[in-house]
Amino acid sequence: MSLPLFSKTKHKPFYLETSYYNKMNIVKLSKELMFKQTKKNKAPSWLLTEIAIKKGKELSKKHKVDEKLVLTSLYLAHTIFSPIWKGKIQQNHPKLSSKFAKKYLNKWKVNKNDQEIILNSIEAHHNKVPTKSKTAEVVKNAECFKFVTIEGCLILLHELGLRKTPFEESIDKVKQKMEQKKSLITLTDCKKEAEKNCKEILKLS
Repeated sequence: MSLPLFSKTKHKPFYLETSYYNKMNIVKLSKELMFKQTKKNKAPSWLLTEIAIKKGKELSKKHKVDEKLVLTSLYLAHTIFSPIWKGKIQQNHPKLSSKFAKKYLNKWKVNKNDQEIILNSIEAHHNKVPTKSKTAEVVKNAECFKFVTIEGCLILLHELGLRKTPFEESIDKVKQKMEQKKSLITLTDCKKEAEKNCKEILKLS
């Protein structure tokens, strides 16, 4: 009998299982691990993660890539993170998260080819290293897209408010993040939607 994702029983959580891997379960494993890490790191907002996941599902179908690898990569891409704006952890989280995720991918006995795709997708989502697959390109676009939506910008604004960031400074940071992420979007359909969204967001500001 399968266990609920966040079961309160004494059984091992999914992300600690060593022989549970298949593509049907790797998303659950990654989701539980990211949920745990989000609570520990106090960032990023889980709502932002959900926006990226939703876009990842959409883009996976449009661009005919393995949805499970996309979602796994999106969940694992911020397993090491920090709420400190432009701090060392924030700036280096793709590499740090990749290193952290690799330990779990090995524990879950994920095959070498899938590991390479997932790890590159994590490392490349800020464009600091080149994407090596269409899957990684989809991951990068889905991750960036969360900050070119009205919902994503409002969530970030709220998060900055909770951190006692002055309002005008928060608005500037949201705009910076929006422009940064828009510049990293490469898929034609995403670029068009991002341009339209950003114009609407700037009207609100």
